[in-house]
Amino acid sequence: MDVQQQCVNAYRQHQNLKVAAQDVGIPWQTVYVHLRNAGEPVTGNKLKYGSESDRLAAKAERIFLGLVPFAEDQNTRQFQSKVDFLVRGFGIDVKASRLKIQGPNSSRWMYSVKKQEAIADFFVCLGFDSEAETLESVLLVPGEIARMHTTISHSSRRGKWSDYLVSPADLAPFFAALPSKS
Repeated sequence: MDVQQQCVNAYRQHQNLKVAAQDVGIPWQTVYVHLRNAGEPVTGNKLKYGSESDRLAAKAERIFLGLVPFAEDQNTRQFQSKVDFLVRGFGIDVKASRLKIQGPNSSRWMYSVKKQEAIADFFVCLGFDSEAETLESVLLVPGEIARMHTTISHSSRRGKWSDYLVSPADLAPFFAALPSKS
C-alpha cells in the first residue's frame, strides 16, 4: 500500500491529522498534502477532539440532522464550511448554547451569528440546559433578521426572540416545504 493510501486509511480511522500522522509515521503537514491530493475531505471530528464549545456545536448539528434528516451536512465535505447544512439550496447554520444563569430571575442563551450573518439563509439556535444535557429551546431565525445582529441573546423568560421559538418537530416540515432556491 502506498503512503497516500496509508494516510487516507489512517485519517478515516482517526479523523485527526496529528493522530493519523503518528499512525503513519510522517509529519501531519505531509499527511494533509496526501489527503488533499487523494481528494479526501479533511473535516476532523469535533465530538472527539474538539474544545468544549466545538463538542456542543457538533452535538447540536447531530441533533439537527436527526430532526431534518434530508439536510445535506456541509461539515462532512469541508472543514469549517461556510454554513452547516443545505436544504433545497438554502444555507442553514446551527448554533448551540448552554443556559447561562445570570441571577435568581435571569438566565439566557447566547448565540454568535457574526461569522455567518451575511451567508446563512436561516439560523437554527438550539438552547440546552446549563449542563448541556437537555434541549430546552429551539429558535428558527431568518437570515435577514439575524443580519442586524452579531449575537442573539435569548432569555429563558419571554423576550424579543421568543417570536422565533419553534418545536423541534416543526423543523422538518418547515424545511421540506421550502421551494428550491435558484
